[in-house]
Amino acid sequence: MSKVDAEVIIVGAGIGGLTLAAICKRLRITCKVLERTEVLQPVGAGISLAPNALRVLDQIGVYEELRETAQKLQKLQIWRNATRWNSLSLDTFEPTYGYPILSAERHNFHRLLYKAAGEEENVVLGSKVVDIVDTPGEPVRVVIEGETEYRGIIIVGADGIRSAVRRALLRKTGQEAAANTIQFTGRVHFSGITSPLPNCGPKELGVANWMLYDQAILTTWPCKDNRQWYIGVKATWIENATWEPVLVH
Repeated sequence: MSKVDAEVIIVGAGIGGLTLAAICKRLRITCKVLERTEVLQPVGAGISLAPNALRVLDQIGVYEELRETAQKLQKLQIWRNATRWNSLSLDTFEPTYGYPILSAERHNFHRLLYKAAGEEENVVLGSKVVDIVDTPGEPVRVVIEGETEYRGIIIVGADGIRSAVRRALLRKTGQEAAANTIQFTGRVHFSGITSPLPNCGPKELGVANWMLYDQAILTTWPCKDNRQWYIGVKATWIENATWEPVLVH
């Protein structure tokens, strides 16, 4: 067999790809992560991590630093309009499962995974995959735009909804991925992180809320420094629209 660049080639430097790379690094398995993005940007709002995820993060050396920058969830409140339906205590998770539920800023979590994966030593940015060549008895070759190739024993596709790995595998079986498999549901999602909220005291810290309205859903999750990250979904429209650009008059 020809020489390989790494035993494991991972396509995609998202949460899954970087976590796998960090596991490989801990096990002394050589790996390369190929990411099409030129620069890793601080994108996304927040993320909640349950005990089963935190156990894996502890094994790759990320948990302790993540816990210092995340907010432990203590309670979940469920609302229907202005009426509180239910309140669930989350304090039993840590004594029961060994880990709490943490609410963290996604970009900071991603930064910790990037560090655990080996940073630029193992993560190659600006690598757009255009093909995968699998010849019996030879390493699998990942072809990057610009004719660069990476050879490995195993190729892992962790490149999300627009997966180049999936398209390449479909081509091998005589199929073609649909040009756009995303279907518009008529719902609009928005999310973000607030500035520090000075009126939030100890009673509000660690409390998440699900608010169910007739025409929308809103959830809020606490972050460090008296901030909240939120998700909103609007269910209906004043009028139907298309994907065409909207002109403001």
